[in-house]
Amino acid sequence: MPEPPRRLLPLLLAVALLAGVTGVLARGSSAPAVATDRLGEVGGARYRLSAAPGTAGAVALTPEQRAAGLGFDATVAAADRASVLAALAAARPDAQRLIGLVDGLVDLHAGRPSAGAAGETVVGGTSGRYPVTLDLAGVRARWGERGAARLVLHELGHVVDHALLPDALVAQLDAAIPQGLGCDRGIGGACASREERFAESFAKWATNDIGVNIDLGYQVPPPSLATWGAPLTAFAQAAAGS
Repeated sequence: MPEPPRRLLPLLLAVALLAGVTGVLARGSSAPAVATDRLGEVGGARYRLSAAPGTAGAVALTPEQRAAGLGFDATVAAADRASVLAALAAARPDAQRLIGLVDGLVDLHAGRPSAGAAGETVVGGTSGRYPVTLDLAGVRARWGERGAARLVLHELGHVVDHALLPDALVAQLDAAIPQGLGCDRGIGGACASREERFAESFAKWATNDIGVNIDLGYQVPPPSLATWGAPLTAFAQAAAGS
């Protein structure tokens, strides 16, 4: 069985972007809505909520899954755990609501992911879970807790995207993200993938921080955060009542 695609957050050093995406997600299909794609998504989402249109054939997110919290690996250091929890506690309420729906699906590890990345999220595995690896110690050393929050919420943004968000909503959000400039190593700026554009914008929206002086990510220009996030707010509030 091929390895599930991974989402990587590149670590942007002083002058170079040092990592790429090791898998490409194909969104949209001419197949019937009840058919799953190779990542287990239906209409763009692996799981469905009763209030989410377009994903009726996806697996229902159970009350137990919704109530569960992040799964921290036993090797995650106390300082790293504190960074994750602080990032979640400081996120805007609607981002907390969305992450709270899916954090019970996450297996969180600390350490340096492959290819020089600062963070990595594996999507599309047969278990339906999301292994996330974060180089929290390395990011904190360079950008402090502000950088750690950006890292945490970027990677959890991938989980929210893949697990919950229908294609139509994702397309609406992507259309509101400005195009980047240049094409750094084929993955940054104007060449950033749709998935990375969303995760980077989600992290900025969740932290209400466009990331000035944090050279971490795909060089995606920030949208107007409140306007861009309005559809996510509506989705989160509908999900809370489902």
